[in-house]
Amino acid sequence: MWNRITCENHYDCEPGKACVDFQCEDPCLGLCGLNTICHVVGEVSMCSCKPGFIGQPFNGCFPEVCTMNSDCPEEKICSDHLCKDACKDACGLNSVCKAVKHRAICSCNPGYVWKPFLGCHVEKMKCTRDSDCSLNSTCSNDECVDPCIGVCGNNTVCNVMNHRAACACKSGFTGDPFLECVAQSKSIHSNDTSIPENITKKYKIGNDEVTWYTAIERCNNEGMRLASIMNESEQAEMRKSIARSPGTLVWTSGNDLSSKGHYVWDGSGNSFDYTNWGQGEPEISDKYRCIAIRADYTWLTTNCHVLTHYACEYFEN
Repeated sequence: MWNRITCENHYDCEPGKACVDFQCEDPCLGLCGLNTICHVVGEVSMCSCKPGFIGQPFNGCFPEVCTMNSDCPEEKICSDHLCKDACKDACGLNSVCKAVKHRAICSCNPGYVWKPFLGCHVEKMKCTRDSDCSLNSTCSNDECVDPCIGVCGNNTVCNVMNHRAACACKSGFTGDPFLECVAQSKSIHSNDTSIPENITKKYKIGNDEVTWYTAIERCNNEGMRLASIMNESEQAEMRKSIARSPGTLVWTSGNDLSSKGHYVWDGSGNSFDYTNWGQGEPEISDKYRCIAIRADYTWLTTNCHVLTHYACEYFEN
């Protein structure tokens, strides 16, 4: 049933009413919030708070002075007889607050998790294997963690390479970086560092083919370190070891992963005093960061993920 048309414009209606859908109606009906007053000025309806109340009249007004939470909007609480933001100072760092029915509801920002007594902390990524983590993390007990924690000895630096901790002595120090490095001193050879005269460095060539990063692990697991070559006599010893073993390419611990073009031995952190580069080497690039030995016993830079044999070093009397 159609309602009878009573107006076509506001002028057809009596004062205090407006033409809405061809009907003269009270324009204030349902327009303003609680504790408000509605005024019709011409064709415009205006809401205002009642005396003694403040707020947003289209949503609702509340007493300037409160005695209980219900006197305030739901997002506020009554404190010291004033309506105040319920979320102010309610939540800790790395959190968000939402006021619901005069209560502050705290939750952690994305990427953070709640820990009792500590608040919101960075959420550790869950994992089942190293590849689930970023390259500078390793998977331990189903969590991605820093592999450098508690691994290296004194006076060392730790770099994470392909999910694994690579320890090196600080500049000016030498020794076993997984145990302790001491201040560097020169031995009987001017370019040999702190190896007693009656100790000889030997090399063992690994038969399997692995990446440079895995080669570090393989040597460490056997109680040795990936090889360094500090002088000509050690180069000669390496040559003898390679000649007795299969393969045309052998990993050493040399690399420039910390600073492109600045080559160091991973086990000690020492810069190169002796080199045996092949023709055109070293090729300095973002692609070739690790050092291997060719079949002709010269050195070259190559991709650290190449699969090849490796040389571990150890000492004997």
